[in-house]
Amino acid sequence: MAQALVYVESYLVRRLICQTPTSGLNRIFMEAPKELETDRPASEAVRRFLSGRRRRWPSDEELREAVRTKPFYWAGRPPQRGYVLRRLEESYAASEPVDFAKASLSVEHVLPQRPAPAWFDLLAEETEPNQTPQELHDLLVHTLGNLTLTGDNAKLSNHPFERKQQILDSSALRMNLEISSAQRWGKAQILERADRLADRAVGLWPGPIGGVRPAGEEPPAWAELRAALVAMPSGTWTTYGDVAELIGSHPKPVGTYLGSHTNLLGAYRVLTVEGKVSPSFRWTDGSDRLPPQELLASEGVRFDSLGRAHSSQRLSAAELATLLGRDVAQPAAHDPLPEGEDAAAAERFRTQLRENWPAAYAGVVAVLDFWRRQSGHVTYGRYEETSCFPMLDLGTSRRPHLMWPVGVYPVSGTVEVVFQYLKTRSPFDDTEQRRELLNRLNKIDGIDLPEAKLELRPSFPVGVFAEHGDEICEVLDWFVGVAALDLARRD
Repeated sequence: MAQALVYVESYLVRRLICQTPTSGLNRIFMEAPKELETDRPASEAVRRFLSGRRRRWPSDEELREAVRTKPFYWAGRPPQRGYVLRRLEESYAASEPVDFAKASLSVEHVLPQRPAPAWFDLLAEETEPNQTPQELHDLLVHTLGNLTLTGDNAKLSNHPFERKQQILDSSALRMNLEISSAQRWGKAQILERADRLADRAVGLWPGPIGGVRPAGEEPPAWAELRAALVAMPSGTWTTYGDVAELIGSHPKPVGTYLGSHTNLLGAYRVLTVEGKVSPSFRWTDGSDRLPPQELLASEGVRFDSLGRAHSSQRLSAAELATLLGRDVAQPAAHDPLPEGEDAAAAERFRTQLRENWPAAYAGVVAVLDFWRRQSGHVTYGRYEETSCFPMLDLGTSRRPHLMWPVGVYPVSGTVEVVFQYLKTRSPFDDTEQRRELLNRLNKIDGIDLPEAKLELRPSFPVGVFAEHGDEICEVLDWFVGVAALDLARRD
């Protein structure tokens, strides 16, 4: 029985790491009792059943490739990701193992999600021809080779690797001591660690009988690509690099695949990193469809005089993953503290804003003061870039009802409009209310939020506060009024 359950766990974990779609799992397990071979030991019968052609138990080869390339940080749910990392840590068989029941651990990116310039300088040494350090970062950052468990997430933040080494060197986890012994942390080190973790994963979670994908069976990444194209709203576009990051591939094979499957639904929405239609993109012979740029323009995508699509309408890999229903965890700075204003954090926020965006400083401070006068309060993120969230609590002590319209980031200089969160909070669970918020913001010079991102987190530059603070206050005043009116109606 225990061995049979090992095979079931292996089947599920390998699919999680390889990001195999979960559709059909209920049917597969419902079929198992009546299809298991009864003339074999139970564990062998389970393994043979799950190794069936259409049941998609990833082979060792597929598992190793997924560990290297797939954005594991977007796989499954947080407890599942934590479990995989815990099992990998336990495989080191330390003489003094960590008590995971008592340890407060979270997933940490060694190469940060929001790296400082020094990290890009390091990555620039390892880029391929025509690849930017940012593109290399995006392909590496969420892969398993770059992830670990730690109780010092806030301390690690986006510090240079030398500082992270010092912190990880005092960790009780063997995988962190291994990372701290590295001389640097770039592409080579991440891929080397990925290969070592893949060896452990293969040993922990055995593969199917045969261990190879049947001839002629399409790699699951292409099914994932097609699902992403279908999920894209009209009026948006993405890049070959974004799609590659999503499915754990590279821009070149993505471009090759789309070039030979141009009639896939939405294939024309994938553009170059500059926002241009690829010169090699051609409709299938005999097609009388509009040229891709004209078709995109008819859907609402705006192009400049050089034929470049507007950046605000681009969907990132994280946004594509969100549209596919993945649990896309954001940097912890996105999670506002619920307990009210923290004076030390407020001072860090103001200092960072003053140093990085001095022209916007007075406008941002004035808008936050206005928010407080509307019975709102301000909370701050926990990390090195001290983000700021104007919060509104329209609930009671027994049933809090928190909402916030935007998040302000004083180092990167962006203001996120959090439609993704608002869509779960009345009255902004009504699409028309979110659309009204978007339209009111878009009337302000310098803000251009695409309607196609009404369920995502589009952003505008913090510099808008420099000259348009009063107009932003008017939008926030409307936001508070709509929320208060909805509360009165529900009461």
